[in-house]
Amino acid sequence: MRKTLMLTLVVVSFAVCSFAQDAGKTTGMTTIQGCLQHTKHHYVLTDSSGEEHQLSGYANKLKAHIGHEVEVTGKEGTRSVSTTVQGAASSTHEVPVFVVSSLKHVADTCKAGGK
Repeated sequence: MRKTLMLTLVVVSFAVCSFAQDAGKTTGMTTIQGCLQHTKHHYVLTDSSGEEHQLSGYANKLKAHIGHEVEVTGKEGTRSVSTTVQGAASSTHEVPVFVVSSLKHVADTCKAGGK
């Protein structure tokens, strides 16, 4: 009886830990759909409202979808950009980016709203 109870507690503990880890992987994830472009050395997704989202990460997958309608999933983030002028003190500022964790092809051409 005691062994059965201990075994049950161990199995339940592993199940709870596993569920908690899986739940944490999708927390804060967002999906955006739009037209993928590459401008000024950055990937930009323009959604149906015309809002532009600078993308970060997944560059090896994004390149093949330039000019296509895509759906990206990821998290909002920031990246530091140097604004230092030659001869002046070093300075940077934060730029909002969307950190891509997955990509889904939607169409070979973009809808009118996304260019």
